[in-house]
Amino acid sequence: MADAVVSVLLEKSLTLLLEEGQQLLELDDQFDKMIDELRYMKTWLVDAETMRRKDGREILKVITQDLRELVYDAEDIIADCQVFFIKKQHGGCLADFMSYCSPRLLKFRHKITKRLKITNQEIAKVQERMRRYLAMFPAPIISIGESSRSRPLSYPILMEETDIVGLTEQSKDVEKLILEADGSPIVIGIVGMGGVGKTTLAQKICNRDTVKHSFKCIIFVTVSQHCELEDLLERMLTQMNIGEEYFKRREVVDLLRTLGRKLEEGKYLVVLDDVWEINEKSWWNSLKSALPKRNGCCVIVTTRNEDVAKSMGAIDRHINRPRLLSDDDSWSLFTKIAFARDGGRCPNSDLESIGKEIVARCGGLPLAIRVVGGMMFGKGDSVHEWSRIAEHLKEEMEEKMIDEPLMLSLRLSYEELPPYLKPCLMCFSMLPEDYSIQVDDIVPWWIGEGFVLGSEGRAAFEIGRQCVVELVNRCVLIGDSKYIVSGQLSWVKIHDIVRDMIIKIARDENFTHLDKRGRPELTVQSRRMGMFSNGIIKSIERTGLKKSTIESKLRTLWALDVGKEDVLSKNMELCKLKRLRVLSVSFYKDLKDEDVMKDWLDGIASLLHLVYLKIKNCGLKNLPDSVGNLRNLQILCLYKWYNLKMLPPTITELDKLTSLDIDFCDLLECMPVGIERLSRLEILKGFRPTISSHKNTSGISHLENLGQLRELQIYFKSPNNLVEGELNVLSTLQNLRLLSIRFDCAEADGAALVSRVNHQLSPLRNVEELCLSNYPGESTPIWLNAATFPNLQFLGLLGGANIKHMDPGFWEKEHGVWKIEGVFLYLSSEFEEKRERFREALPSLKKLKGRIGDSDEENADDDDL
Repeated sequence: MADAVVSVLLEKSLTLLLEEGQQLLELDDQFDKMIDELRYMKTWLVDAETMRRKDGREILKVITQDLRELVYDAEDIIADCQVFFIKKQHGGCLADFMSYCSPRLLKFRHKITKRLKITNQEIAKVQERMRRYLAMFPAPIISIGESSRSRPLSYPILMEETDIVGLTEQSKDVEKLILEADGSPIVIGIVGMGGVGKTTLAQKICNRDTVKHSFKCIIFVTVSQHCELEDLLERMLTQMNIGEEYFKRREVVDLLRTLGRKLEEGKYLVVLDDVWEINEKSWWNSLKSALPKRNGCCVIVTTRNEDVAKSMGAIDRHINRPRLLSDDDSWSLFTKIAFARDGGRCPNSDLESIGKEIVARCGGLPLAIRVVGGMMFGKGDSVHEWSRIAEHLKEEMEEKMIDEPLMLSLRLSYEELPPYLKPCLMCFSMLPEDYSIQVDDIVPWWIGEGFVLGSEGRAAFEIGRQCVVELVNRCVLIGDSKYIVSGQLSWVKIHDIVRDMIIKIARDENFTHLDKRGRPELTVQSRRMGMFSNGIIKSIERTGLKKSTIESKLRTLWALDVGKEDVLSKNMELCKLKRLRVLSVSFYKDLKDEDVMKDWLDGIASLLHLVYLKIKNCGLKNLPDSVGNLRNLQILCLYKWYNLKMLPPTITELDKLTSLDIDFCDLLECMPVGIERLSRLEILKGFRPTISSHKNTSGISHLENLGQLRELQIYFKSPNNLVEGELNVLSTLQNLRLLSIRFDCAEADGAALVSRVNHQLSPLRNVEELCLSNYPGESTPIWLNAATFPNLQFLGLLGGANIKHMDPGFWEKEHGVWKIEGVFLYLSSEFEEKRERFREALPSLKKLKGRIGDSDEENADDDDL
């Protein structure tokens, strides 16, 4: 198959060359030649995709590898020229660039010309190989791909419990075992091959009303291949509402005691999903010792290995083995996904005949059926495309004489993805097994790499989120429906079997380098690196490779739980990673050495190509002024900088910035003056205004010039943040779709702040989602009504400890008819309104979630209407 990244980068490079054409030609006319050569490559890739299943596939692979390196080189040259033009545009100490014959300009021209000639010569060599290869085959009759692809759904297809087929009897069997247990805790095993539905069955059991009402505590955690007891315990305790602060400087023995103490409070059900192995010194022995020996309690373990379930204490009659789906159930599951646009009904008999042939080749395996269903969903109702897929499946099975419907369907589903989705999916090969990632983290990554670009008036973030929805709808990503109120996915992850396939493809295409256990390793050609433990850092340093060679190519560095040893590693020196486009670093929670972090972050001035920068859990008080040098930066996220007091004024010089996230920076009190200069901002989270008269800071009135804002989150800490009527500036933001207002004020300031906020607001006609957090008033603001928000679709009220009721205007019909579809409420027991009143007042309401009061009846976490 054609390389996933090559196609995307070719398109990006051609676009940049054409956009920057006149300036580039001032440097060297070799750019004109490069445009022609890259256009030729783009055409060749279309033909190569058509011929990917013919003889000579290995030749195609070799040529594509050469092509990949040349495209990377071409893009690097263009990126260097962009940086040059930015420096020239902003002058300063580089003002001598303005002279056509300046020494610096001549030196740069000479360097670029030399690189261009080398690259174009190499392109010519590859072209000759292309011509020889193409001469071996006749011209293609049809093109392969998504030319007939229908418009994707704008919402994700998520399988609710009512949509799950083939598991009813098995779930009843397990439920019976659970409810009849009256002695010591029992272990129930759910055992079967990958993709047969073990996790789905366990989830369905936990969602049964009889099971929910029988246990005070239900915990569901994924174990996976490489289980760390401390991490497992923290995730279990988090589900029991124990906050992150508790885990700091806690030993494993403390966590075990806490878990045991919490579980002593009542009957518990613990689900340990995807367990791979158990040995004498395993995590299970320690965990088991902490589980109270209360009567009627239960542990469910899902595993591919029956011996694992038995070694954990499951006797034979307590082991459930999910069966493959029947023909009828297979077809039912397939239609729910493939024909989602038609309500799960096949639109015509031709597609039904072909569809049943395709489903039969999935062998009754639920995951294979879902993935194939997602693939066919992308084909719309084209009988030609459906017939082609059916023939392809038949040929592959007969040619390879294998009975592996799952891996075959997974591979085919990847091949049939449109080119723009392939590199997006490939990024998941770098993440740990069973790792859930926020959509707001993965989309900026794609933007930083150039896999997602804004086009035709649509913002890159909007397009990126639609790509997430497409991948979920094609069933190669899993969306978490628990986090959906606003209609947008918040978290996604990849099934471990799909991840195994993506890792193999990532190796083949040199997307990233992983060892046999799926861990990142650094090589000469590495352009992307994920770091998840100190051990990986040490293995990198033992490679003995020339660091200058490696670091000049690295484009993405994704590091989780970085500790002091990592920061001090030579491989983490930012000044040497000059090709980085994406840098996402999360510091380990116990890293308190500010000098170490400061020394490391001082190297950020060298990252002139950086597009996406995220730094989480940082203890520094200041962000270096040199961040203003990052003129290509589009996305900046400083999340949980718990000591940050002031942003540098230079941040207002980042004129390409489209997203600024400073959420949970609790000591930050204000914004630097000049925030209105960031005219491209589409997302602004954590905005902390001051009154307009305050010098060297920005107030709400400065937002008036940010006409591109689509998402805005405002923090109010005191009455000094706002003057009466100032919120009316928000009505000038015509593109604003999401508004979040968070209050973090002292109790003594609450009444004064409410008085200033509680001023009638000009209508915000385009706002579709509103969230109010910790509002200090006894009733919601007077402007929370259908007249002010005529097109509001989603409403969240969180943590308002003082709120007792909604303002009367919320219910009054003379303000207009609400269009709200989803409501999330997490309020104290003082709140007097009942669920029934929301249902009656909101005619479009589809989902009511959260906690209202503390009565058992009103503690439902999810109420679908």
